[in-house]
Amino acid sequence: MVSCRTCADFWQLVLQCREELGFTSTNKHELLAFTAYARAFPNNTLCLVDTYDTLNSGVPNFLVVALALHRLGYRAVGIRLDSGDMSYLSIESRKLFKVRE
Repeated sequence: MVSCRTCADFWQLVLQCREELGFTSTNKHELLAFTAYARAFPNNTLCLVDTYDTLNSGVPNFLVVALALHRLGYRAVGIRLDSGDMSYLSIESRKLFKVRE
């Protein structure tokens, strides 16, 4: 289990990371789902990024949660793209990862 004292503490850390990274217009329900998954599996966080809005919400939400985990001493595993133009989405997703490295 993630070592914040409560779920609310981890959620606040995630929201803080979201602000820092500037991803404030992502889908909040998706972010909450990624956060819950990360709390349950902090050492194996692999998020399924749906085709809803892969580059403007899914990948940024994963990066936010991954940063929060990192700050607590964990390392997220990565993302799994659901469908769509897999070549394009994987290249563009990697660009988002590189900007944050």
